[in-house]
Amino acid sequence: MFEHNDPGLVAPLIDDDIEFYSPAIFSPKHGKQEVLELLSVVFDIFEGYRVTDTWTKGNEVMFEFEVRVGKYTLQGIDRFRLNDAGKVVQMKVWIRPLTGLKELARSVAKRGFEHHLANQSAIRKMAYRVQARAVNLKKAIEEGFK
Repeated sequence: MFEHNDPGLVAPLIDDDIEFYSPAIFSPKHGKQEVLELLSVVFDIFEGYRVTDTWTKGNEVMFEFEVRVGKYTLQGIDRFRLNDAGKVVQMKVWIRPLTGLKELARSVAKRGFEHHLANQSAIRKMAYRVQARAVNLKKAIEEGFK
């Protein structure tokens, strides 16, 4: 899938009721469509994904991986739980280092924001961007006082 940059290749392996957990998102994602949408964003951000080790135990498979996100090299583990039909019903991701995880989270949020704005009017786009800048400024000010 990563060699061809095509998250659609994994779609037949995912159960309709999949749960997806990641340290880059606050709440787990539920359902095949939502997970595939997130994976398509991640596919656009990841560079050079490669599996460095694998483990299997019963109905679980784990991949240790390395990937680049911007200037950061991340290491992580993807843990897949399969149902009796061999489809992924749960996926959990662990990533390190924290700086790389933060960059991944920023990149995913930015892509999601831009995707959301794609079908909006010019005035709505401007309003959303102003609101996002205000939120970022507020966070920066709050961090400065800590």
